[in-house]
Amino acid sequence: MEAGKLYLLQAKLGFNIRALEAQAPRNQQPHIIGTSNQDSQVSITMIDIHSHILPGIDDGPRDLEQALEMARLAVADGIRVMVATPHLFKHRSGEVAALNEKSVILEHLDRFRDRLAAESIPLEILPGCDVPLSTDALSLLAEDRVLTVNDGKRYLLLELPHFSIPPTLEDICFRLQSLGITPIITHPERQPMILEKPERLARLIELGCLAQLTACSLTGTFGRQVAKGSRQLVKKGYIHVLASDAHNTRGRPPILSKAVSALSKLIGPEQARAMVTQTPEKIIKGEPVP
Repeated sequence: MEAGKLYLLQAKLGFNIRALEAQAPRNQQPHIIGTSNQDSQVSITMIDIHSHILPGIDDGPRDLEQALEMARLAVADGIRVMVATPHLFKHRSGEVAALNEKSVILEHLDRFRDRLAAESIPLEILPGCDVPLSTDALSLLAEDRVLTVNDGKRYLLLELPHFSIPPTLEDICFRLQSLGITPIITHPERQPMILEKPERLARLIELGCLAQLTACSLTGTFGRQVAKGSRQLVKKGYIHVLASDAHNTRGRPPILSKAVSALSKLIGPEQARAMVTQTPEKIIKGEPVP
């Protein structure tokens, strides 16, 4: 990362990435990722803007020990900054009474940060939320009960329904934009209607949305069809950022490096690395993403 960009990121977030790297055990240095040149390898420090790492708050880790193990896996993979994004509604119920609102997430975040420090795990955790597409979510956002990415009120993770695209989608995206908030459409590669017609995602991008690909979608965890759809969306230029959407240590771990290597073969190493460095850096700082 260039020195000027590193300084701005440290000033915004209040921590020093180089210091975090120095704290890492020798076997947990930033992951080495191959480039298109087989003789060339680079070491990068990555930022993950979508994860379910906070314990006991949604369908992420069942307890603190599993959450700490996820953190260790992330650091070993080269991730040094992670946005904790629990589902807005606990257990995906959609009931406002079962709500992971801003104050609840921040309380869990503070406790987890304390444990990371006590365990000397050099992972910086920032606040966020995985928000389902709904008018209820918009109302809660207006009441400042929903966390945007890094609480910056500039970017919001927006999850589409799994098997449909409501006619209100474009209107909700427009309303968010009118508030100065850019929606980031999470894992569009796992939405069947987008897989069927990728131009549906292109339309949302035209409206100013960004799109986030899940790492393990590209590497095959969700099956061949999703992996193929992921490659198609990447090649069409519809993907802006890569994230783990990690939930646990095995099936959906906080691993980005394998997907970055796969991305490098599709779009080149520079653009692939940007999806886990420069672009998420702009997002957590609340800066425009080109």
